[in-house]
Amino acid sequence: MHGSDGVFGEGLLGLTAAAIARLAVVELYDEYNHLLDSADFDAWLQLFTEDCDYRVVARENLDQGLPLATMRCESRAMLADRISAIRSTQFHRPRLIRRFVSGLRVVPDEPGVDGIAMRASFLMVESTNDEPTRILLAGEHRDIVVAVDGRLCFARKVCVYDSPLVPTSLIHPV
Repeated sequence: MHGSDGVFGEGLLGLTAAAIARLAVVELYDEYNHLLDSADFDAWLQLFTEDCDYRVVARENLDQGLPLATMRCESRAMLADRISAIRSTQFHRPRLIRRFVSGLRVVPDEPGVDGIAMRASFLMVESTNDEPTRILLAGEHRDIVVAVDGRLCFARKVCVYDSPLVPTSLIHPV
């Protein structure tokens, strides 16, 4: 079998539209982690809509309805400013961060959502030259994914970390 009936038809290898759509979403999350782990921030920025909402927030704050976020960017331009700060103005010891995502699922019929509401568990580990690898954060992504010019992007990414404390400073995006 050579060819496809399009993204939403039965295509290559007999995959259904739902399976192809799921693969596209999984690829978006895999690319997100890969680009951050390899510090390709310019390509990472392209995974977001221009008017995206990006937040990193403690579960405790979210559960209490408190607006305080550890990191908050209300557009791709604000994310770009954050990346600029990481590259040029923030001083920190060298570290290697790996991100892992599992349990990716669609949240059907989420009120007020224009796009696909997604949930996924995440784990971030951090390695430095002078310490063993340690868990930096664990929690849940609460995202909205939309199609822009034929590709999937994040319109909203809310990274909810489980512990009320971050073991070190949170420098890089989750």
